[in-house]
Amino acid sequence: MLTNLDKLRKQLEAVKGEIKRLSDFRDTQLRRKFERQLEGEKSVILYRISKITATKEEKEELRSYRWEIANKNRSEKMKRTWRFLKAIEKNYPVKLSLRELRTALRKHRKGLETDVPDVAWRNPSP
Repeated sequence: MLTNLDKLRKQLEAVKGEIKRLSDFRDTQLRRKFERQLEGEKSVILYRISKITATKEEKEELRSYRWEIANKNRSEKMKRTWRFLKAIEKNYPVKLSLRELRTALRKHRKGLETDVPDVAWRNPSP
């Protein structure tokens, strides 16, 4: 009886063989497209194999790495938003605090009417 890992390794060998046999055909757009598709299948199979064979420490390291990247992306987005709001506050005569301006931004993104002119949303630094 084949295990899941054995099945994946068998699929990987089949895909590698198909990629190797593709080199016998002349170079056409269709062949390149098919080769790209097979390379994609190969990378998915390799990912599944690595996921199955990963140790507990490797899984924990990957999880912490993903959290680190997510936190970094979230931080950058928040910094970008605050810079945007501060530029609007500085360059336009808006009588709103930063907190109220942030609420107005949320309403603007939902398509609702706000007290801030549309020009400010499009170009915060005139």
